[in-house]
Amino acid sequence: MISPYLKARITRDLTNFSLVRQPSCEGHIVSLHQSGTHWLRHMLSVLIARLYGLPEPAHIQDNNFVLPPKQASKYTEIPRIVSSHSIVSPLLTNRLALSVLHLPKYVLLVRDPRMILVSHYQREKSRYKMSFAEYLRADLNALHKAGRRKFDKDIWWDIRFQNSWGKMLTLLPRQIHLVRYEDMRRNTSGHLQQIASFLGLLEASGEDLSYAIARSSKEAMSQKEAPNAKYTVVRKDDARPLAIYSEEDKRFFLETYRKYCKADFGYDLEAGW
Repeated sequence: MISPYLKARITRDLTNFSLVRQPSCEGHIVSLHQSGTHWLRHMLSVLIARLYGLPEPAHIQDNNFVLPPKQASKYTEIPRIVSSHSIVSPLLTNRLALSVLHLPKYVLLVRDPRMILVSHYQREKSRYKMSFAEYLRADLNALHKAGRRKFDKDIWWDIRFQNSWGKMLTLLPRQIHLVRYEDMRRNTSGHLQQIASFLGLLEASGEDLSYAIARSSKEAMSQKEAPNAKYTVVRKDDARPLAIYSEEDKRFFLETYRKYCKADFGYDLEAGW
């Protein structure tokens, strides 16, 4: 029987050419879900507003500085930077295809995939109405019982994203800037400066960076949730997030990643349980 991974690669990813159908831009943030995308986008938005003399974003879902790929730019005087969770078609991850495409610079934002699964489950468990063990295994029977057709994302989505962008990173190492969420938490100013420079923003001072970081703390961002938002972006950190994995869950996760994932981005998934 065909694996869920291969089925999705054929039926969903093979003809996904969204990266080349989008309007041109100077920079594109591509990220795993629940990897700190809103945090990075908000820091960049505040920094851009400060550097270019524009009003700060009104709320943390403000898309006027870091845009959805198809959204028109409100401020034409700033670099056009977009953000998405796009998975690359396997037909594009080769040197011949990339040699004829005019792609922008990419900031590739990733996080420990074990943590991502927990974070997504905790946010969506009231909608999925299933145990973590069922979600981890992408149990469609449990999902259908909850009256839903598909997961917003699951373990197979994560692996597809990692494999496609891992291949892109090997092919375009100078055009893709890899950022690990955990590293950005440890040295926020240093990584924000690297990202801003990579994207071609005006030079930021230490004061500029500190201001953007302070305005993007959990406490500050929690006060700027968008009105009528579908869900709360800023949530409390769990002291022991991986405790939700049973021994059987750990075994399933590790076996699945060993078999299907070809891009680990430097994470040791055997450690830290």
